[in-house]
Amino acid sequence: MNERRRVLGAFAAAIAGALVPPGGAARAAVAEPVVRDDLAPATGALASPPMLPPDVRWETNNDEPLIGSPQAIRGGTLRYELGAYPLTFRLMGPNSNDFFAAWNRLFTFNFTLVQRHPVTDRYIPMMATHWSVQGDQRTIYFKLDPEARFSDGHPVTADDYVFTWQMMRSPHIVDPFYNTYAKQYYESVDRIDDHTLRIVGTRWSWRPLYDFAGLWPTPAHATKLDAGWVQRTNNQFQITVGPYAIADVVRGESVTFERLPKWWGEGRRYFIGQYNFDRIALRVIPEGRGLDYLRRGELDVITEGSARAWHEDYDFPAVNNGWLRRARVMVDTPSGVFGLHMNLEAPIFGNLHFRRAMQYLFNFERVNRNLMFDEYFRTVSFFEGTPFADPKLKPYGFHPEFARAELARAGYHRPAELRPQGFFGQLWNTVRGIVFTRSDTADVLVNERGEKASFSVIYGSQGLERHLTVIQQDFRRAGVDMQLRLLEPGAAFERALERKYEMTLVGYTSGFYPDPRQYLGSEYQKATNNNDIWGFGSPEVDRLIKVYERDPDAAARLAAMHRIDDIVHDDAFYIPFWRSPFIRIAYWDYLRFPEFYLPKRTEQLSDYLVYWIDPARKQALARDMRDGKRYPVDTEIDKDYYHLRHAVASGG
Repeated sequence: MNERRRVLGAFAAAIAGALVPPGGAARAAVAEPVVRDDLAPATGALASPPMLPPDVRWETNNDEPLIGSPQAIRGGTLRYELGAYPLTFRLMGPNSNDFFAAWNRLFTFNFTLVQRHPVTDRYIPMMATHWSVQGDQRTIYFKLDPEARFSDGHPVTADDYVFTWQMMRSPHIVDPFYNTYAKQYYESVDRIDDHTLRIVGTRWSWRPLYDFAGLWPTPAHATKLDAGWVQRTNNQFQITVGPYAIADVVRGESVTFERLPKWWGEGRRYFIGQYNFDRIALRVIPEGRGLDYLRRGELDVITEGSARAWHEDYDFPAVNNGWLRRARVMVDTPSGVFGLHMNLEAPIFGNLHFRRAMQYLFNFERVNRNLMFDEYFRTVSFFEGTPFADPKLKPYGFHPEFARAELARAGYHRPAELRPQGFFGQLWNTVRGIVFTRSDTADVLVNERGEKASFSVIYGSQGLERHLTVIQQDFRRAGVDMQLRLLEPGAAFERALERKYEMTLVGYTSGFYPDPRQYLGSEYQKATNNNDIWGFGSPEVDRLIKVYERDPDAAARLAAMHRIDDIVHDDAFYIPFWRSPFIRIAYWDYLRFPEFYLPKRTEQLSDYLVYWIDPARKQALARDMRDGKRYPVDTEIDKDYYHLRHAVASGG
């Protein structure tokens, strides 16, 4: 499914309002029964349901390699960091795309009808055991797993998928993204019987399973959808179909999942070696403090996002004695959209020449060399890391001279150039330039209306403040005043969604196939609280998106995406940052990983949960640390099971 993509944790963590009294804990709330009177009738609710075609041909796929390891050990509690407390526990509606969303979705709508295998990319069963794509490339039949159950014990049936579609269309969810998504992708979602489902897309598709098989089941028996749904369910935990459900929370401090004692998916081929913990305890930890908590033994594993920390902060006894291990695991995923974004509705960024000047003032090489140990690769394309990135696209590059020319075209000049320039004025400027070490070129540029080349950049990641400071210095040398404004991560992201910013720093992950519509489609331009955070819209891009989505000619689709890439590049409202085709992990010796560490398509450490706790090693480690016994230290930190390093280094 082309669902709203998960936001990188460093930029989208959010906090919530009152859920329980401070320091208290809450159990999952009992959901109210479903009320459907407000919904338009679905095809699946008709008296005469559709019939299976007599010649339907079912397919499945149980021949792909396991995703996890059969050597995994079940049990224990995984202690992991959470950037900030959830703003909501809802899956849809306002504020449902925050940092916690990745965990909230992991055991709910990530359990789609079928799944793309994270190594081979072939489709495999998930909630459906079989599927049948019809000749029109938009009608698909599914056989649902008859053993599937919600976490409250209620069977999962075709009605729950029909209800998900109904919810997506409902105005009560206050979610323009899903309202539009349901309208654009689904003509109908139909119940044939309890365990047989039909989905009809709105159009022919060259990737029907990707476009139409991403629905998850919503517990229709326990969902009351009405005008009060958003407010009433803001702090209501999800009834899940995955192996875990929220058991406890401590307001502002933690969220704890517990494994269901009799999960229906136990023993299914592609779940072997996954979801190995009895409990997952997520603890709210300030950004940049994860290593401190790990060193104290309060966390089992962290992902290290800082190159500086990775190279400078891991020289202490637990690491040198081999008790705390490190791995930089190479993965192959799309880069997503990550960088500085300009609000096209902000007056200063309504000028194309000014935006292009900002592009020319971004010195990636300096940032990478001085702050990131040359570990990163510059991002150029809006579709970086996918076959749809235009290979001919080149970065603007750091060219202050080009930036000055663009600023002049935008109407910005040195203050002295706008003052009367008689003989004495010119003489004063000359003397001033000789006497003062700070030249006129250091002054903030202004236009004829007296407006300064000045704006603020909102960001929610203190760890990137050093990077922004370096960028700020280069901007300042060119006469542009970029003011840094650090906000709480959730607040920063909320300002981006609502377009209440001038420039902001935001990162999104991406799906296997890019989804330009949710970012660039004109239908999102006039509304806020969606992923078109720039306020961009273009009839040409709308037409090209349709070609990408609907044209049976692969060459035409590729050309359309390359053209979209070029338009985004030329309109210059997005300054792409960098990509890191790896995940850095620091973990205690008792946390074990498969031989391959992580599936190739892993985006975040939480994606597949293929690691586990070895209780014997945990007990031995505690004893050996007390006794000062050293363990062998890994000589090769980089883990490249899928041989990806060469492709990345060569730009592949």
